[in-house]
Amino acid sequence: MWRVREFFVVLAAAGVGCGSPDAPPAASTTSAPSRAAEPRDVYRPPADGRVTAAQVEMFLSVLDRVRLDQRGERPTPSGDPLSSVPADVAAARARRVNVEEFLWVKERVLEAEAATMTARLNASALTMLEKTLADLKTRRADAADEGSRKLLAEQAAQFEAEAERVRRESKVRESDAVRSNMKTLEPYRSRLTAAQDALEKPLLREPEKKSTKDS
Repeated sequence: MWRVREFFVVLAAAGVGCGSPDAPPAASTTSAPSRAAEPRDVYRPPADGRVTAAQVEMFLSVLDRVRLDQRGERPTPSGDPLSSVPADVAAARARRVNVEEFLWVKERVLEAEAATMTARLNASALTMLEKTLADLKTRRADAADEGSRKLLAEQAAQFEAEAERVRRESKVRESDAVRSNMKTLEPYRSRLTAAQDALEKPLLREPEKKSTKDS
């Protein structure tokens, strides 16, 4: 099951400018631009809020890069050691992906996966509640005394109220954009799950064996 809230480790991105207030004007005009002055990626999301299959492929390619980084097989070059950049953003930059577009797609994926998880949880809960209700009704019909029947009836009423609440929640429809994105993501379910599992449980590199020459 997709554990959507634990899917990414989010760190604060920071950039540090450079320059000295005592530097002469001529030097300041020829100095290299600071990190803060670097232009940011620009992306204008579609008005309908729907992701495309190509964007999902792009998103997964970045996650694949993160997985390789965590395995130590293909490390992404790090920038300023004092800055902190999220692993997925660093991987997107390494692949020359538009970071703003990547982050927008990431939000849509998380949104759609949360909706999918909620629907599945509601369906599972309703199945359990209906099964329990059927059992309580059977036990009530076979109860030996009025006290037992009354107790079972009260329990059944509580479970029926909860089942009705779940039914109402299940009927709440997501927006057209979210439902469309859920459908777009469906063919990628196994790849998304594999990416999540790899991010939550990165493979550890085996320690290098000592050379026989050194022993």
